[in-house]
Amino acid sequence: MKRFIVAFSCLMLVAASAWAGEKNGHGALFEIKRSGKIGFINRAGKEVVSPRFDDVRGKFIEGLIRVQVDDRWGFMNSAGVVVAAPLYEDNDEFSEGLARVKFRGKWGYLDHSGKMKIQAAYDDAANFTDGMAKVKLKDRWGFIDKNGSKAVPLEYNDADDFREGLGRVMASNKKWGYVNKSGGLVIKPAFDDAAPFVNGLAKVEVDGKKGYIDRNGKFVWGPARD
Repeated sequence: MKRFIVAFSCLMLVAASAWAGEKNGHGALFEIKRSGKIGFINRAGKEVVSPRFDDVRGKFIEGLIRVQVDDRWGFMNSAGVVVAAPLYEDNDEFSEGLARVKFRGKWGYLDHSGKMKIQAAYDDAANFTDGMAKVKLKDRWGFIDKNGSKAVPLEYNDADDFREGLGRVMASNKKWGYVNKSGGLVIKPAFDDAAPFVNGLAKVEVDGKKGYIDRNGKFVWGPARD
């Protein structure tokens, strides 16, 4: 038992050191280009990943970066290991542990190991925010949670990201309202435009007049013209 505790403590120290090194930039990788291909070096100038990618998109997010080979995209981690082979027509950076990828014309989500956590089944999709992601199927929008469950039915003309537990949706009347994570319509669609909630208030517009509503949909200021 004592030996196990010592071994576990050493392992945790190594992991903590690696994390601290990456946080301080010591584990950072830097792009290089040779003969039209992209690779990576470390801070000491040592080649960690030989140039073999056609393109690299963005930067390391959640320890992973997007890489391209033959018009297909995948992910490489900060150790230079390709965790998701370049199989996807498109991809986006990681957000809250998941990244959206396009496969055979549909969107799904990968986890950090490169495993398809949510199957590619949607015509369009967005990154996860506040534990939810908006997805589109047959011209209708809704939201899924990180398990892929349809938390908000795909029945809205448009939708936008969750913030502070509420997401914006556009109903068939072309007005915006707000839903909660259970799919309940908590603020009826009555606004020509609506922004996400910030510190408990959301900026909305009605008939060219703007104001702020609280989480119950009541105006705390306005509506008034600019």
